[in-house]
Amino acid sequence: MNRPSINGREELPTHFAAADLPTRDCVELTAGLASYARMHGIPQVEVSGPTAISELIEEFGFDEVRFVDAHHKPAVDIPAVPRTWRCGQRGLRCLSEQLADAARVPSEADTPPTTLPDGSVMRFARHNRLGDALGIVTGLENYCRDNAIASVAVTGSPILAEVVEVFACGRVRYVPSPSEAISGDAIFARSSWSLPWLDRFNHAVTGAFGGRASHQVSPLPLREAPTPSGQENVVYCQLDARSSTPLPRQSARRLLNQVAAHGEVQLLGGPDTQNYLGQDLTYVRADLPEMVTRLLSCRFFVGCDSGLGHLAGCLGAPGLIVSTDDFETTWSFFRGYASLSVIPLAATELLLP
Repeated sequence: MNRPSINGREELPTHFAAADLPTRDCVELTAGLASYARMHGIPQVEVSGPTAISELIEEFGFDEVRFVDAHHKPAVDIPAVPRTWRCGQRGLRCLSEQLADAARVPSEADTPPTTLPDGSVMRFARHNRLGDALGIVTGLENYCRDNAIASVAVTGSPILAEVVEVFACGRVRYVPSPSEAISGDAIFARSSWSLPWLDRFNHAVTGAFGGRASHQVSPLPLREAPTPSGQENVVYCQLDARSSTPLPRQSARRLLNQVAAHGEVQLLGGPDTQNYLGQDLTYVRADLPEMVTRLLSCRFFVGCDSGLGHLAGCLGAPGLIVSTDDFETTWSFFRGYASLSVIPLAATELLLP
């Protein structure tokens, strides 16, 4: 059954049918449903699915959620790979809004009539860093592929041109000076923070123009893979001095000493990083193609929430992302990369010798 929304929107669902989810997803779904009920003034919602949900409701005292054995119809199906799943207050708000928006049956009036027009150009002025470029190009390439759009273009930041050149894009190209362009920055700004980074722009474009969105966007392959030269006994570290929450210098130096047990440590960064960590370390600066080659041959990568961290994930380089801010946010950005693990700074002393 559905009930009217307290904020004037269409009826909000109160019956949900979950797929056969793993326990960790059941935890987030249960917390998300409880938050959804509280935020929208719904006394109680019902959910059917794995019995682990019933156990979690009792364990955590979620009075807003009731487990039922049978799927009540009409009920909203919760898929096996939902778009946004992450605990924490920001993630619960995102999931609550997703349930309210995506779960209700869309009317013809609020369903976008088409997809992003073929040949469109998107301009990016604000999202001009490596991590942004990887997410934009990868998400847009997957969107075009899923919706049979032959070609679109991006413009604005030179790093977009580099990513398009290095990675195998069949449908996304770069143009230097178009006569007309859509504001890609405005579209990206509306994307969910609880999605993996490569998925964000894929879903943002779908929300703006309609069409299909992939639930999990895979990194793009390289246009020309470098010739393998064997694995180097090198650990590349990238600890951004310009981050809003950089590691304390003492903690950063201790971390570098720990990873030195795994190979020769080389720091990826320029003068800011040298002033931050000291001049007695080995520093490397390289353009994007050379950085790709280095990351493909290194033994290990240790970084923070940065563009180079996302590049390492796209290339499948084994490594750790050290969260120096909100762990939940960092994990949500990087959880789509199979080769990288996200850990809080405090855990490095336990996990590294």
